[in-house]
Amino acid sequence: MKHLSLPSQLVIRQHERLTQQSLLVVNAPDPEVADILPVVAHWQWHAGYAERWQHQQHEVAHHFDVAPPATTTAEAALVWLPKEKQLTLYVLDALCHLLPPGAPIWLVGENRSGIKSIHKQFTDAVAPSQKVAVGCHSLLICTQVVQSTKHFDYQSYFEYCELPQPGQDTPLQLASLPGVFAFPGIDAGSAMLLQHLPHWQQGQVLDFACGHGVLGAWLNRQAPALQITYLDVSAIALAATKRTLALNQLQGDCVASEGLQTSLGKFDYVVSHPPFHTGLATDYVIGQQFLGQVAQHLRKNGELWLVANRFLPWPELIEQAFGHCERVAEDNKFAVYRAQQRS
Repeated sequence: MKHLSLPSQLVIRQHERLTQQSLLVVNAPDPEVADILPVVAHWQWHAGYAERWQHQQHEVAHHFDVAPPATTTAEAALVWLPKEKQLTLYVLDALCHLLPPGAPIWLVGENRSGIKSIHKQFTDAVAPSQKVAVGCHSLLICTQVVQSTKHFDYQSYFEYCELPQPGQDTPLQLASLPGVFAFPGIDAGSAMLLQHLPHWQQGQVLDFACGHGVLGAWLNRQAPALQITYLDVSAIALAATKRTLALNQLQGDCVASEGLQTSLGKFDYVVSHPPFHTGLATDYVIGQQFLGQVAQHLRKNGELWLVANRFLPWPELIEQAFGHCERVAEDNKFAVYRAQQRS
């Protein structure tokens, strides 16, 4: 049990409170909870979580998507609190459409996740929350559906912004959703990387951890002949990427994956602002695995371009993978790095 996330440990300790009704679990990282709780379905937007649930829980209805399942036999929901408050409200809106009035919605999260104050953000569609249990540095609270909503359309949650692009007659149009990195705009690190990316004219590009697709879309507008693959762990991010591409009349392949799969093949260029968090926790494993594998996905003379917070140990890992690491630019927070596949 110690290998489970802290909120999952609290849920298991409080399982007697949660066994009265069949459950839809949302954003749950640990499929082991279904061994103890009456879980009939799960809704994931994290590709890694979804894969683990599908592998370990064959009797549970699986749903990996930006939107909730169309229907469910569940009588209540148990939500692992996302780190983004806007995403929590999005989930609650979805559950108020999916569940009938009076249906309980349980929320669990680490104390530092914002769960202690999330009730202040609740709409009138759900009841005031009640504290149920404290432990494992986490909190379990409960609310219930007050008003069931007739319609839920994730597309109504899109927010849009424009990014001026040198050499283009019109700005780059960006679409974003709650839960997408830097929602609703673009972060300073990605903006720095855009200033330094070369103007490649042809080839295959992988936009790793693409978010709303800003890096790949920027490159593709400069050079329509480029073939861009957009990869992200989040179904929500990929939905935003698809909308960004549509807004800019671009094409691209979207891949949901927790990391670089062998089936991806090889690319001429890889661009990225790789994450270093899983939920709230600092997690270097994502970046370490990416940098340990990315050279295998580059053709000879292929290039890696990434931006990262300066304190991260990525230069050392890039040197281990490529034998060199060029620092292209830096400021007091970020640095842009480049490496070339020479073998």
